[in-house]
Amino acid sequence: MRSKGATAGFAINRRNLLALGGGVAAAGTLAACGGPEDEVEAEGLDWDAEARQYVIEEEIASGEVPLKLWFENEDLANAQIAAFKAAFADTYPDIRFEYELVAQNDAVAQMSLAGEAGNGGDVFMTFYDQVARAIEEGTAAPLGEYEGVLKERMSETFTGVVTGEDGRMYAVPVTTESIALMYNKTLLSQITGSEEPAATWEDVRAVAAEYNDPAKNRWTIRWVPGEIYYSYSVLSSQGWQVYPGGDVAEPGFDDPALVEALDYYASLREIWNVPSADATAETVEAEFAAGVTPYIITGPWAFSAFDAGAAEHGFEYGVTTIPATTSGDPASSFAGMHVIAVSAYTKYPAAARVFANFLASDDGAAALYATTGQIPALNTDLLAHIEGLAEDPHVAGIVAQSAQADLLPQLPEYFWSTANEMTVAVWDKLSSAADAAAAAVAGYDELAGL
Repeated sequence: MRSKGATAGFAINRRNLLALGGGVAAAGTLAACGGPEDEVEAEGLDWDAEARQYVIEEEIASGEVPLKLWFENEDLANAQIAAFKAAFADTYPDIRFEYELVAQNDAVAQMSLAGEAGNGGDVFMTFYDQVARAIEEGTAAPLGEYEGVLKERMSETFTGVVTGEDGRMYAVPVTTESIALMYNKTLLSQITGSEEPAATWEDVRAVAAEYNDPAKNRWTIRWVPGEIYYSYSVLSSQGWQVYPGGDVAEPGFDDPALVEALDYYASLREIWNVPSADATAETVEAEFAAGVTPYIITGPWAFSAFDAGAAEHGFEYGVTTIPATTSGDPASSFAGMHVIAVSAYTKYPAAARVFANFLASDDGAAALYATTGQIPALNTDLLAHIEGLAEDPHVAGIVAQSAQADLLPQLPEYFWSTANEMTVAVWDKLSSAADAAAAAVAGYDELAGL
């Protein structure tokens, strides 16, 4: 059985957090080396055990010097600053901030130069798949005592992917995003007498036997079947894991488990009998929004369209984890995550850590959600304390699926093209599962060698 939440991303067009980086970082444990670590180690800082906060340096606390922040989103920067000032109004009434807009994908590379020159941010936001590089280049500092605080508030899946070989966390997980199973409660009640969603693909098959009508283009479930971003949830539940050894040169296309998993995936064509070219994200999401499809596998970017569709067509929908296959293993998915790191060059390591940790607090998470609509990377039970999230019935399902997702430090773009070709080959019955897997091995090796 595969373990739930194995370490492992996202890329352009709904997987844009994995393929954005320049070079390819190997998956697996993050190595720590280089950088001015002795300047910002947390052990020598004053920790307030009762408040569970570091004591901010006097220059920052008095407002003599502002804490410098690197954000990509101006609205989010202003919202977090306002929320921080409100939360610490009694303790640090004079604290000041300034921010610079830096693209998250560029932050680590820019910090290598700006930090050494003395004009970098004290904290910087980036994608989780850039943390390996930040550790390697010594631009991110360990979080110190906040590790215990954060591990109480979020999944090991999230904290583990920002942890170095030395066992220390080097960034604060801030947001999470993943595809999940969305289901029309109203329609399911009409079909089955219950609004409870399917837990397995066999449950979906049972509904499909009653509801499917190909002549009317009526299907029980829809997703984008020609993309590995979606098919991986089925393949992983059947026992195949991408990059199982953490080596970017070994994606796992030669694993015998993949052939069996592809065969199972191909069998799902029985319940969603549409060629891959005819099933785009836009078309499948439109059918769910119209209230005529019980299930869809997609991501939170579709919520606004589904909310509008539910209001127009009079249905209620829910969000939950993707069904498991016959193996019973959890269905993993590729997930995205934004993080904030403390600069290894900061002169104010306590203040920087306090601010970074704040983004994972209730107040910081509320500011995030209110400003961007993104989902905080917190445990489901904590979301009920976040203003606005408590009233959002769909967030918990995304968080639950994210917690069993694979977070890969980075994937080469040719992984997506190779794996997509393999997925299309079996879905459209262009080749057998064995031949599709063999072609993926050859295609990946060829592209890796270019």
